[in-house]
Amino acid sequence: MKFIILILSFFLFSVPSYSQDNAKNDIKFTSDSLEVDEKKNLMIAKGNVVIKSQNETIKADKVLYDKKLDKAIATGNISIINNDGTVYEMSELTLTNEFKEILALTLFAQFIDNSKIKASKFFKTNEKSIFINGEYTPCDCDFKNNEKPLWQLNSSKITHDINEKTLYFKNVVLKIFNFPIFYFPFLSHPDPSVKRKSGFLTPTWSSSSRNGFQSSIPYYFVTNNESWDSTFTNHNKGKHGYINQLNIRKKFSSGYLESNLFQGELDTKNENNDTVFAGNLNLYGELESNWHVEALAKYTDQDTFMKRYNFDTSLNYKNYIKTSKISENSISEIEWYKYQNLETDSKNNQPNLQPSIKHKLFLNNQDTNSEISLSAHEIKNDEGYNIQRWSGSGIVEYKMFNKFVDLILSAETGLDLYAIKTRPSTDTNDNKYLDRFSLGLSILSKKDLFYNFGEYNFLITPKFQISSMHSTDRKDVIPNRDSSDFRNDHANLFLTNQYQGRDNIQTNQKIDFGVDNELQTGIGSFSFFIGQSQRIGGTNNNILNSNSNRQSDFISELTWEISEKYNVSYNALLDHHDLEENYTSFELFGKLSGINYNLIHRSLDKDIINDENDREELKFSIGKKIFDVNLSYSARYDLNNNETDLVYEEISLYYDLEYMFDNCLSINFSYKNNKASSDRDILPENSYFLTLKFKNLGEYGINSLF
Repeated sequence: MKFIILILSFFLFSVPSYSQDNAKNDIKFTSDSLEVDEKKNLMIAKGNVVIKSQNETIKADKVLYDKKLDKAIATGNISIINNDGTVYEMSELTLTNEFKEILALTLFAQFIDNSKIKASKFFKTNEKSIFINGEYTPCDCDFKNNEKPLWQLNSSKITHDINEKTLYFKNVVLKIFNFPIFYFPFLSHPDPSVKRKSGFLTPTWSSSSRNGFQSSIPYYFVTNNESWDSTFTNHNKGKHGYINQLNIRKKFSSGYLESNLFQGELDTKNENNDTVFAGNLNLYGELESNWHVEALAKYTDQDTFMKRYNFDTSLNYKNYIKTSKISENSISEIEWYKYQNLETDSKNNQPNLQPSIKHKLFLNNQDTNSEISLSAHEIKNDEGYNIQRWSGSGIVEYKMFNKFVDLILSAETGLDLYAIKTRPSTDTNDNKYLDRFSLGLSILSKKDLFYNFGEYNFLITPKFQISSMHSTDRKDVIPNRDSSDFRNDHANLFLTNQYQGRDNIQTNQKIDFGVDNELQTGIGSFSFFIGQSQRIGGTNNNILNSNSNRQSDFISELTWEISEKYNVSYNALLDHHDLEENYTSFELFGKLSGINYNLIHRSLDKDIINDENDREELKFSIGKKIFDVNLSYSARYDLNNNETDLVYEEISLYYDLEYMFDNCLSINFSYKNNKASSDRDILPENSYFLTLKFKNLGEYGINSLF
């Protein structure tokens, strides 16, 4: 409704408002002929009459001005032309009270954006402007000669209160294809001169098979302080209850704060008419000395009602406050967080970090890179563990380049102190206070080799590394909380401590090797990598992968950029014994005959995730643009156990530009079929969404759930 009110208000503000001085000095009359009857105090202007003021020009065939009655009547081809290009036409125009009051009959106006309005009468005084029987449309049609638009807005009375700077609508009807669709007894909205004003915003309605008829009615609240505002919304969830939402927003000179509070009575998994409460807060600010602070807090007193009623679909809440500072040579960070898990199978894992303090210092020059890291944290309720850890570490890299080979010498050392206050019952170790010293060395050799074979360019970069890590033996007494799901890949293959993190550091010696390849050909660009890590001594424990052999899987990556039509990406982990695929990811994508397509297939062996079943899935999507209309389809299939189960699919039709019908209305449709849910309280469902987008009015959505 906002933009239509803006359009109407252009007219309200632009009609003449003359003072006596203006009448004498600023208003100019011209006409083909002028008759003056001094006895009757009449002035009659005929033929091409023009009354020009500072803001607009009034044209008519004839103007009769009665000085005694202070009344001017214009007839015949009357128009008012605003300086902004808006044109108003009427059958009769009456000006009174020194041209301060106006009465117009059979009004038609066309605005600069081609939107139009008709009214049977128009009144204007110093305080109010009133349209009687107003009809409005932005559609391309001959509205003036009663051609029916795709949609229009009718109101029996539109009043603009100039002092209150507010527009009031009475008996408003939205018509689509000349059929009444929505009726509003009363509407009000601030006029365009007001940036903010308290009042009701556009309500929404919908229907679902679970809840029945639903509605959301928002009220916008502001004060004289322009740095904050709020919205109170009543969400009626049909036969399952209601919830009230208070949204508060505050803007600072160097940050912002936003919060939401939810309270109501809803049917939940616990009971019907359950009293529920939830809240969230989001904060960001810039402090002195280039420090930044950010915070996010979420809370719900009942696990699933926020997801069930589509207020928040998160499966866990991370509440945190973090301050950080980033400079050219350092990173500093202090963080507190608390997890709240909403899944039944992870209730025992709701860790609380209080706090984590980190500082990293970087020193770089042409041949040497170094990094010093200091950290301390305390974590509680991490699957039954309560742990304090203090760590200090350093890394130095020295680069040596010559025409034969490039060498990178790396050394890293670290000291970790642990206080393990609590262990779960499954961990029978009773060590509480532990220390660990680690020292790692590695040498990496590599060389870029470039070859040209006519039209073919080939770049190959072999890499070979020997690394040795020595650590105080704590692998059986320090729980691995930061890299238990470790597996080798291209990103960590050439790290001295491949496990990353600080919890899982073990004495071992490894040989790591791999080859990067790039090939430019007439049929596209190839890039390929294959590599492996082989442990020649030490241990490889405390990771989820039950296969802890000396040889890692072969790591392979391939991309083939053929053209806009075809592109291929393939990643795999291949068992070093029989080359069986433990993990694969294959993607084919491109644009063929104007159709965008994407196909992704992934599989994961149960041995590398310690699961009971292998995992395999297929994702597929296509899209086509036809005359600015986008058609798309996407689906996800579960391929486990040699079966093909449809998990999710979506079909959508939407218009790429703003308005598809007569430049005033768009209709978007989508269908979603969700057959699987990871949450115990969210049932599989089919959903149909129909959205009507009206020019200058916004969007109205209709959805149905089955």
